[in-house]
Amino acid sequence: MPTTVKLDEERKKKLEKLLAKIYLEEGKKVSLQEALGRAVDTALEDDEFLRDLAELPPLEEDPAWKMLKKPKHWNIGDSSEDIDEHIYGDN
Repeated sequence: MPTTVKLDEERKKKLEKLLAKIYLEEGKKVSLQEALGRAVDTALEDDEFLRDLAELPPLEEDPAWKMLKKPKHWNIGDSSEDIDEHIYGDN
């Protein structure tokens, strides 16, 4: 089952370069999904990569994650459905 993955612009460009390099050197087109899948498989076999990953700060310390845990209250019962009305008014 495919999943959406968001990449920053720099990593996206690097991934596109990798796909282009594979095509130029091997003459084979590789899908983005296949390249990411193989990268994950390779990374999981690399103990050094796993150690480096383990040294990253926990997600709970990420400022964006903290903001999600403490949402701003707008005194709106259900902002997901009524947000346009509250921002732009009745039309």
